[in-house]
Amino acid sequence: MTTEPAQGAEAEDVPGAEPSVPAVRAIKRGLERFHYIAAIGAIAALLLSLVTFLWALNKAWLFFRLLTESENSDAALVKLFESMDAILIATVMLVVGYGLWELFVGDLELPPSLTTLSFDHLKGRVAGTLLLVMVVRFLEVLVTRPESDVLLATGVSVTLIGALLFTFSNWHRTH
Repeated sequence: MTTEPAQGAEAEDVPGAEPSVPAVRAIKRGLERFHYIAAIGAIAALLLSLVTFLWALNKAWLFFRLLTESENSDAALVKLFESMDAILIATVMLVVGYGLWELFVGDLELPPSLTTLSFDHLKGRVAGTLLLVMVVRFLEVLVTRPESDVLLATGVSVTLIGALLFTFSNWHRTH
């Protein structure tokens, strides 16, 4: 069914009607396909995730070596937290990569934990994981037994940034 323009209206003025000028139609088709550029970001995020998981594996190996070869359990604990940090960061990149692909390119057969429903959903998941990364970083600082002013400054910073991330992840725009 085609929509006929009202008397005195052009075809471009009718919602859903195809523009009549070939150049405008070509631009419209190009703009509609341009959303596939997000595939570049998705692939980059997935590759970064892979590299970061390998980095986490290296940190886990260093943790194991420190645990078995050293008397300093605090240094081993810091390596354990660093490994957890890298795993969480890799997970963020994985979620971002899959999320961008599903939002802008097409659906994937993924487990529900990796499926992205909307940009707000992706934003919330990333913010939540970043908050976990910050808490793990705070634990790394805590294990090194810093001066009280450094510990307080780090704790306050993590708390404030965590509150912002929480607010940001739960902020829903009305459309």
